[in-house]
Amino acid sequence: MCLNRNIRIHPIPNSWYRVCFSKDLRPGEVKPLRYFNKDLVLFRTESGEARVFDAHCRHLGAHLGHGGKVTGEGIQCPYHGWIWDKEAHCSHVPYPHTGCNPTVKIGKWPVSEHNGTIYTYYDSEGHPPTWEMPKFPEFYSGEWVSAIQIYKRDVTCSIQEIAENNSDTAHFSHLHGARFGKVLHESLEFDGLNRTHIAAYEIEIPILSKLLGIDEFHTTYQQYGLGCNRNIVFLKAKGKKVLEWRLICMHTPIDKHNAEALCITKLKKFINIPITRFIVELLTKKACEEVDKDAMVWDNKVYLEHPPLYKEEHSISQFREWCQNFYSEVDKQELAKWKLDKTEQTRAIPALPRS
Repeated sequence: MCLNRNIRIHPIPNSWYRVCFSKDLRPGEVKPLRYFNKDLVLFRTESGEARVFDAHCRHLGAHLGHGGKVTGEGIQCPYHGWIWDKEAHCSHVPYPHTGCNPTVKIGKWPVSEHNGTIYTYYDSEGHPPTWEMPKFPEFYSGEWVSAIQIYKRDVTCSIQEIAENNSDTAHFSHLHGARFGKVLHESLEFDGLNRTHIAAYEIEIPILSKLLGIDEFHTTYQQYGLGCNRNIVFLKAKGKKVLEWRLICMHTPIDKHNAEALCITKLKKFINIPITRFIVELLTKKACEEVDKDAMVWDNKVYLEHPPLYKEEHSISQFREWCQNFYSEVDKQELAKWKLDKTEQTRAIPALPRS
């Protein structure tokens, strides 16, 4: 575990983040969460709407995620029975009291639910979201088969550093053993808060190349904020698509220095469902092994503010510049102060005597 905690300087970026899969939250169900260095509660109302609140009741501080119950469209505190409606107002106090119900509110988080996923929006200053997570067609079409297994583990790394991983194409061959040949084409596109890296390579996969004639690897890597990336991958044989799959990674900050990494895989139907199922599980097994290699690095690396990059690594610098879109002014001021403090600390270290 890395001991240089003072090197990790990134605040939590403002973005949409996965907090649960839709299938894992039934109507009336309540779940405690711990993300963004905060205690939260997730629940689904009886009509089916997902809600995320600050975890603690504004009456006397009980955690709504431990013992709280869904009542209609709200959640009831396990301590005194106060009910907080879906807009986070106190709608009912179940015992005699003078005056009206209190006007105090619980902190309510923006929620969006699609792609089989419940997302919540984090903003360090509490501002509402300025953009929405898109819908991914592969979640709504019967042509796609999802892997049963998923990749999920906690890592000791900031969200920005995890997201930077796919801009660092030089590590693909060394860490992951990718056998890419000639680059056929490559481009990098920015559309506001979305970033897309498109590339195609000549490739030789020992078994598949012989059986199916596969000779090209195409990838379109789409980054939506810093909490979700979608990798559109397909293999070609003599100019025709042979296999097409998606690797969707949704990473969520636990705090500034730790995150929950999660990846899922989907494969477009190939020949028939049993064969597709077999292939997608093999792909996912391999993907999990490779992400584990990344996680090993993430758990032990430090962030270097000014790394010595080659011209061919320009995508890393472009990524870091793009990331500034996801930090509030107060975050940027905090970062600037940290850099100044580190500079002054460095200047204060006496020079070593010459021998």
